[in-house]
Order: sequence, then structure tokens, then C-alpha cells
Amino acid sequence: MAIILQGFNGSNYIYKLSFSKELADQYISADFNTFYVADSQATLLPENISFSLSEEELNYLISLGENACIEINNKKIASSFGMTNDNTLYITDKCNSNCIMCPMAEPARRDGHTVPFEIQDELIRYMPCRMEHLTITGGEPFIIKEKIFDILKQLKDGNKAQSYLLLSNGRVFSSHEYCRKFAEVVPEDFLVGIPLHAHVAEVHDTISQAKGSFLQTTAGIKNLLATKMVSVEIRIVVSKLNAEYLPSLAKYICKNFPNIDSVKIMGMEMLGNALVNSDKVWIPYEEAFENMRPAIDILVENAIDVAIYNFPLCFVDRPYWNICAHSITEHKIKYADACSTCKEKNACGGMFTGTDRYLANSVKPIL
Repeated sequence: MAIILQGFNGSNYIYKLSFSKELADQYISADFNTFYVADSQATLLPENISFSLSEEELNYLISLGENACIEINNKKIASSFGMTNDNTLYITDKCNSNCIMCPMAEPARRDGHTVPFEIQDELIRYMPCRMEHLTITGGEPFIIKEKIFDILKQLKDGNKAQSYLLLSNGRVFSSHEYCRKFAEVVPEDFLVGIPLHAHVAEVHDTISQAKGSFLQTTAGIKNLLATKMVSVEIRIVVSKLNAEYLPSLAKYICKNFPNIDSVKIMGMEMLGNALVNSDKVWIPYEEAFENMRPAIDILVENAIDVAIYNFPLCFVDRPYWNICAHSITEHKIKYADACSTCKEKNACGGMFTGTDRYLANSVKPIL
């Protein structure tokens, strides 16, 4: 949910959030721009500019909590970092792959925005310490080359989060030198999520639209695991192009990566490339699950942790509900009209906004 601060008229773009005048003064003394809230009034310090907050704006800020970092762009809270909320450090739109089912469009992957390094540095400086979790994502974060190591070192030295997830296509880790540098700066309790589309190069590379990516990705997974400095999860996005290969892919993972931390099997978000290529990639979720079921069974039989992401419960057999995660970011969740009568709605993670147009007519409320 995008929050617009209608009354905001400050000149800075990053602030520490405070609900205590005493703490606000401490932040100012430590050279932080501060967004001080008292009742329904906001005061920007040291600018000493005040404005009123609506009930929605106030409740959102309260949900972030004392010491949170907020980034404001054209009155919109573009990003926020609090102790327990869903914190995401977005690096860039750009990527060296161009996955055919990616929810971002090809122009963004090729020519999109990269967050300026000085803003990235300031966001990290303003973040509270010991946040519950931080996700680092893009695009491909490693597209900014060695600057990513500076970012990781800042996060580590500042003890910014208790756990981390970095989303990457994994290709960069095929370089032993990159793995070595990464291992030197990576914070503790760090998980890297890497997509693997199939067990054979031709299918994987067709989906990633990057020749040689299968060999780079699988080498990257192997190299990362060998460092023993991070956990690694494999992410499998199910499409028409790889659904029939899922059982074989599960066997490949068990044989080649038996010490993988987990496998996430995921439904598509039908935006961007996925929408443009819908005739090539879309598969009904009932059909997708028929191919997922034996793959899941193989992984479980080999003691590999597995979870299902982005699939409503009505498309998943009941014995597998316990591995269905609430995986969709809150503001992207959509329920069909038929979901209103479903007795399992509260337990269901819903579907992506965008994907709902493909699923709405096939949703079957659980009564």
C-alpha cells in the first residue's frame, strides 16, 4: 500500500522516525534528519517544518515504530525500514537475464533505474539496528558490480538485521573470486534465493533468455554452498515451459544439491514479461499442481525442505496445505469474488494482483 503524506513539504528525502521528543533530539545530535510525530502532528527536524497527519498516515507511521527509516519521494513513502515490518532494500531494475515469465518488462531489465549509490548508503545509515529481517533484491543486485560488497559490509558492520534474504539469478557466483569476496563481507544468517528453471540447459536458458545461464547458475549454487557461509534456496517458478520437467528437476536437485537449504515452488505473477508472453508461459494452476505434486514428493522423500508460494489453497490438494506459505506482499494480494464464501480464506495467501484475471473463473471456494 502506497502512503502519500499529503502535507509533506520538507526538503530532505530520508528521515529517522520518532514519537519521543527526547529520542528525536538524540537523532538530531547524531546528524539524522528526523520525522517527529506527536499526536497527529508531524515536525521535520532540523528543518522545523510542521504539518498535520491523516488517520491513515498516522496509523502507518505508528506501524513502523520508533527509529524506523522512511524515504520520501514526491510526498510518497517510497521505502521504509522498521524493526518488524517487511523491509526491502531495492537495488536496481536491471538484470543480465531476461526471464520470459518475469513480472517486470524487458525495457526495465535492460534500461531501468538503479538507486543512486549515495541514496543506498544513506538508507543503510538511517536503518535501525537489529531489524527482524531485510530482503535485498532487484533486478539483479550484482549488476552494480563491486558496490554490492560495500553495501553488504555496511549492513554487516552496522548490525542492521537479524536475518537476510538476497534474491539473485546466481550467475555471478560461478566466479570463485566473487564467491570469495562475498564470503568476506556477508552478514550472519544470510539466505540467497536463486531460480533454477529446469534440469537441462536448453530449457533453463530458453526461460532465462540468456545463453549459458544454466551452467553459470548451477556452478554458482555449487560454489555458494561450498563457502559454508550462507544458506541457499532454489526457487522454481512454474510455467507452461517447465511444468512437465518438475519431477526430473526435483531428482536433479536431490542428486546435485542434497545440502540445499530449501526449495520454493512458485506461481507466476502475470505482469511484465509474463503478461506479454502469456500464450507461451501461462498454465492453469490445476495443471501446474499435477506436475508439482510428484516433484514435491521426491524432495520430501529426500529430506529437502519444500514450500509452495503464490498458490491459493483451492488449487492445492489438502495434504499439501501445510507447506503453502503466505508469500505474496500484502499490497499485491487479490481474492476473487468467489473467495468471500470460502471457509479457508483466512488461511489462504490469495493470488497476485495481475494473476487474478487468469484464476478468478476457476477459483473453487472451500465450503
